[in-house]
Amino acid sequence: MFVQLLTIATIAISSVVAQNATNATSTSNVTIASVAQAFSAAKIVPDVLPSFNPTALLGVVFTDNTTGASVNVTPGANLTREQNAIRPQVFLTSNDTSLASQTFVLVMVDPDAPTPQNPSAAQIRHFLAPGLQANGSLAAGSALVNNTPAISDFLRPSPPAGSDPHRYTLLLFVQPANFTTVAPTFVNASTPISNFNVSLFAQEVGLGSPIAGNFFFTGPDSNSTNSTNSTSTASGAAGSPTSPGSGTSSAFGRMEVSWAGIGFATILFAVSSLL
Repeated sequence: MFVQLLTIATIAISSVVAQNATNATSTSNVTIASVAQAFSAAKIVPDVLPSFNPTALLGVVFTDNTTGASVNVTPGANLTREQNAIRPQVFLTSNDTSLASQTFVLVMVDPDAPTPQNPSAAQIRHFLAPGLQANGSLAAGSALVNNTPAISDFLRPSPPAGSDPHRYTLLLFVQPANFTTVAPTFVNASTPISNFNVSLFAQEVGLGSPIAGNFFFTGPDSNSTNSTNSTSTASGAAGSPTSPGSGTSSAFGRMEVSWAGIGFATILFAVSSLL
């Protein structure tokens, strides 16, 4: 009986390992070109940016406000409001070693407020954080950290009831030397967050073009999905990014746990049938 049990357990565990290997492969196919394509397909170009030619990848990892699970943002993924309620961690992946010594500005905007059909309040400035620097290997996906306060603190997505999902867009810029002096003349703590224009702001303060970006969809609670595996048609080309940096997981990571559960359930069923 124990020989039979050992054989069944080995088969079940092998299935889990094989599935995890498949998931690992499927989470590594995001490229700079596919992100740019996803931006165009979702009409972030030209609705937010006149053009988008990234030179690096921007990883965005939220912590689910309900479960505490990490949510790795695939460009164009559908997220619930609980999944993106807390300020995310961001990571920069690039083979350009010159970026290791740079300082960055991160901006998050909503171009669909109050609704995509009537964006009369757009863009909403959800986040404007200067002073970010790489803390680790860029090739492996370096966390971006800072010790300076944000100009606009993170504001969780809250599309109104009845609205279609909004495109929440994160853009990373190289910070110019005079940014902390010039930026407050255009945006400060008392500046309205509505009717912001990130392209115009970038031009006014000398940010240039963004070097990386990411985006996700979120609708009102009744319209949001419960899985980061769901993606819009526009984001199909972007694939699923490897989670940069340590200590993060994605929807695929949670899928691995599910497969592990199936494997152990198989073992338990086998034991009960042998007793």
